[in-house]
This record gives sequence, structure tokens and C-alpha cells, in this order.
Amino acid sequence: MVLIIFSDYRNPAAEQAYDIAWNFLTRTGAIGDEFEACVFLAQRITMMVEEGQMNRIRMANRAISEYQRHVGQRDDVIRSGSRLAGGQ
Repeated sequence: MVLIIFSDYRNPAAEQAYDIAWNFLTRTGAIGDEFEACVFLAQRITMMVEEGQMNRIRMANRAISEYQRHVGQRDDVIRSGSRLAGGQ
């Protein structure tokens, strides 16, 4: 397992939210590609900071559910034979 560090100088709660989300997803086995998960969580949490979000638990929960939805949609595309990606 790789330890990836995320920090946002504008909001110290962002780093805590990232750590909470990462730890939860790791413990539940939801992370397949660590790099993809890192980038996804960092982008989502950064967007929340830009929206003015300050609550670390709310940011972590939202990042977790968005990641789970993202993985589910990606898996649906794979199972469907890429119909959503332009396949027949």
C-alpha cells in the first residue's frame, strides 16, 4: 500500500477529509487503482474547498460517496461492453 499525502493550504480540514476518505475506502477494499483514487479524492476535495466547504466530515463523506458512484459507473460501463463509451 502506498501512502499518498494531500494538503490544501487554504483549508486544513481538507487534508483531514482526504485522510478520512482514504482510510475508509482502503479499509473497505474499495480502492483498486491507488493513483486513480488519489487523484479523484484530491480533485473532489479541492472542488469542495473552492465551494467554501469547511467541514472535514462532510467533505470526507461526499468524497467517499462520489468515489463509490464513480467506481460503480465505471464498472457498469465495463460490464455493458462499453455501450456508454460509443460501443454498440
